[in-house]
Amino acid sequence: MRSSRRILNVVAALSATALLAIPSLAAVPGNGSIIFEVLRGDDPMGEHSLRFERRGEELHVFADIELEVKLAFFTAFRYSHSNHEVWRDGRLLSIETRTDDDGTEFFVSGRATAEGFLVESKSGSELLPADLLPTSYWHPDTVERSRFLDTQKGQLVEMTARMVGEESLTIGNTEVSATRYRMTGDLKLDLWYAANGEWVKVAFEARGEKIDYLREDVSPQLAELAAE
Repeated sequence: MRSSRRILNVVAALSATALLAIPSLAAVPGNGSIIFEVLRGDDPMGEHSLRFERRGEELHVFADIELEVKLAFFTAFRYSHSNHEVWRDGRLLSIETRTDDDGTEFFVSGRATAEGFLVESKSGSELLPADLLPTSYWHPDTVERSRFLDTQKGQLVEMTARMVGEESLTIGNTEVSATRYRMTGDLKLDLWYAANGEWVKVAFEARGEKIDYLREDVSPQLAELAAE
């Protein structure tokens, strides 16, 4: 009996270790993508999409943002951002981003090293902590961390999360329960995650305007949660 219990304890420990080793896979939707409609006030201004690909032991995450504000017959503001993250065993191995912020261009090129996370950007080279997360927000551990890599400028930013509470969100025709968190510090925003860890909403202010990211697609996991 003792031997059996010991074996069960070992198996349980190994299972827990395996789960902890791949937190980056926990929030990956079964359909492999997340799409947000971006609103400025009540007006649509573009789209933010994420695509997830598993390549062997690696998880590749591709993010694309295309935004614009039109006034009458001309474009008053345009923003585009592309991001490619590579993860393995829950760790960010590399990141490449390009941003055009209304004509001002930025880039970030980062990779994990034995000393930390080495980042090259418009500001130069900098060695950052190895345990940081990028500000792409899809990772549910975002609300557990305090140090982040700004994916636009390549700088270290610090934020802390406070749980606001549970809310019901409408995604398409589906009601999904999500937990809302308020991030404060170098950046200020609200994030919503479903019970399975999927990122379902974000809201913040930019240039004095309220910006909302509204999830457009319902993954099989979200549909299953809503049906429970």
